[in-house]
Amino acid sequence: MSDDVTGPQGPSTAGDHPSSPREQAPSEVPRAQRQGRTVLVAALLSLLVAFVVAAFAGAAAGFFGARLALDGATPQNAGTVRVTGQTDEPVAAAASAALPSVVNIDISGGETGGGSSGLPKSHPSVPVQGNGSGVAFRKVSGGGTYIITNNHVIESAAKITVTPVGGQRLKATLVGADPDTDIAVVKIDTALPTIALADSKKLAVGDLAIAIGSPFGLEHSVTSGVISALNRSLPPSAADASGTASLVDVIQTDAAINPGNSGGALVDRSGKLIGINSAIFSSSGSNDGIGFAIPVNMAVEVAGQLITTGKVQHPFLGIVGQTITESSAQQKKLPVTEGALVISVVKSSGAEKAGIKANDAIVQLDSTRIRSMEDLIGAVREAGVGKTVTLKLYRNGKETTARMTVGVKPSNL
Repeated sequence: MSDDVTGPQGPSTAGDHPSSPREQAPSEVPRAQRQGRTVLVAALLSLLVAFVVAAFAGAAAGFFGARLALDGATPQNAGTVRVTGQTDEPVAAAASAALPSVVNIDISGGETGGGSSGLPKSHPSVPVQGNGSGVAFRKVSGGGTYIITNNHVIESAAKITVTPVGGQRLKATLVGADPDTDIAVVKIDTALPTIALADSKKLAVGDLAIAIGSPFGLEHSVTSGVISALNRSLPPSAADASGTASLVDVIQTDAAINPGNSGGALVDRSGKLIGINSAIFSSSGSNDGIGFAIPVNMAVEVAGQLITTGKVQHPFLGIVGQTITESSAQQKKLPVTEGALVISVVKSSGAEKAGIKANDAIVQLDSTRIRSMEDLIGAVREAGVGKTVTLKLYRNGKETTARMTVGVKPSNL
C-alpha cells in the first residue's frame, strides 16, 4: 500500500495505494467512468503511457488513465490456444500449467459520456462494450471461483461474462473493486482450476516472464519475454487534473502486452502467477516491448480484502511530498540530493501527530533507504496499516528521527 505521491514536478500524498493515471493522445478515445484520485506523481516519462483497458466501443471508449487502451471493435475470437502434454520447452510448459486458469472477460451495458467518466457534458452517452482478461485464483466456499482482474476492465460494466479455455461463456458478478490499485474481483458459480501463486518478492531481472490474456479479443494468447525491471513507477499525465496517481512498485516486462491483455496473467517458467498485466508504455497504443504488471503479492492482498470486506484499507502516513532532485535540493538548501521532501502534512494524520513538518527531507523508513517519493510510498505500503515506523529525516540541515504509526487513508482523500 502507499501514500499519494508526486515526483519532482508536483506534490503527492504518502499513504495509500496509487490510483490509475490518464493520458490522452491523438489516437486515443475517451475513457470510461472512474473515481477521482487525490494523488499526483512525477511526470518522469516523456513518451505516451497507453494503458490496455477493456475495449469500450466507439469514440466514447477510452484509455484508462495511462492504462492499457480500451479496445474498440475487436476481431472475433480466432480460436483458443491450447498447450497440452509434457514438454521441455519452458514457455509451453508454463502455458500448459496456467492457461486453464486464465479467462477472457467481456463487459457490456452501462454508459460513458454525458458528463460522466471525465467527458464533457456535451459528449453523447454511449453504451460500454469491451473485453479484457482475468485469472482464477481462489475457490469460493460452497462452490464457484473468484477471478482477479483490473478495475479498469470492469468499471462501468452492467454485465460481465467470462470465457475460460474451452469456450463456455459464464455469467460473472462483481465482488469488489479498488481503483487505487486497479484491482477487482469477480465471481462465477462454476469451478475453474485456480492458478498457483509465486512470491513476487523473489523475482529477479532477467527471469522468464509469460503473458497470457486476450489481446485485441484473441482469447488465451501467449507471449513471452523476461522481467525487464522491478519496482517501476508510472506517473500520470501532466494534463490529468483529476488527482489520478501512478502505479508504484510494478513489474516491467518485454513480453508482448496489448489492448485486451489487461487483468490477465504474467507467469514464471513454472506457470505460477507473478503479476496481473495492467499497462503498456507505448507511442502507438500497442506493444512497444515495455509492459507493466501489478505484483502478485499486492494483487492478492487487495483481492483478499475485497472478498472479505468489500473494500481496501490503504496505508497512510499523511504527508504531501515530492521527490528530491539536485535542483530542488539546491533551491531548498537541503543537505541531501535524494529522498522525499515534505510539502505539507495532512491534519490529524499520523505524520502530524509525530511532528513531521513541511520541508522535512525523509531519507529512510526503518531500514529502507528512501531515494524518492515512490520509495517512501512503497515502504509505507510494505509496512502496512498499524505498523509503527521510524523515519530518518533532515530538518533545517540537521539529522533527526520521528516515530509514527501508519494509519488508514481517509475515504475523502
